[in-house]
Amino acid sequence: MPKKNKADELKKDNAPLNGALKFFIGGCLAEIYLLMVRKYYINGNVDQMLGWDAAMPTMIGIGAAVLVLGVILAVVWRKTAGWKRTLAWTVIFAGMFFSAGNWLVKTVYPSGTTILCVVTAAVMLLGVLWCLYARDCFYAMTILGTGLFATWVCRHGVDNIYWKTYVIVGACVYLVLLAAAALTARKIERADGMLGNVRILPKDADCTILFATCGLSAIATVLSLFSATIAYYALWTLGIVVFILAVFYTVKEL
Repeated sequence: MPKKNKADELKKDNAPLNGALKFFIGGCLAEIYLLMVRKYYINGNVDQMLGWDAAMPTMIGIGAAVLVLGVILAVVWRKTAGWKRTLAWTVIFAGMFFSAGNWLVKTVYPSGTTILCVVTAAVMLLGVLWCLYARDCFYAMTILGTGLFATWVCRHGVDNIYWKTYVIVGACVYLVLLAAAALTARKIERADGMLGNVRILPKDADCTILFATCGLSAIATVLSLFSATIAYYALWTLGIVVFILAVFYTVKEL
């Protein structure tokens, strides 16, 4: 019995590292696939590009079928734990990636591949943060990550006559979401880390960093709508803040 308890404790202690490793491996596999897409579909010869383009609808359909299978497995195994639950969620994420990802690559050609590469890397990083770091670190990095993406989109789309309207509308929606996130953080702070019956942050959590990241992301997004040059420097500023926060939370976890 003591050996079993020791094994359970060891498994529990290794759970965060195992989760981070799963996100890392999944992200690397996704990036390898996107590199293949870039090589043969974006930068390949005519025959390769036409072949990939013809196969895209089939691949989107296969991804959707895999997604449905994953949902079915998750429902059937909803009361189980261990490898079955891991398999179900792996199938779900694989289906989402192949269906939504290939749709984005085909619809927003050729920049869709670049966007998906960045989003995939960001999701992988946030997954690792979720497993290894405190929850406030994950939320702050998520806000800054979306701020980086929104600023990047504004920088490349605000001067485009075809995308300008969509970019402005998207930026306005993002600003509303940031305001909602800040108000929610304030509510959680007053409720001692709780949102309803769900614990979002530890007790006595300080949401100052979350407020600051919301404000910084909002300022960067608004300024990037006026000038691509300003957006360029805003990107660098957000990137530096991300690096500083990463160092801060790493030291904090030690």
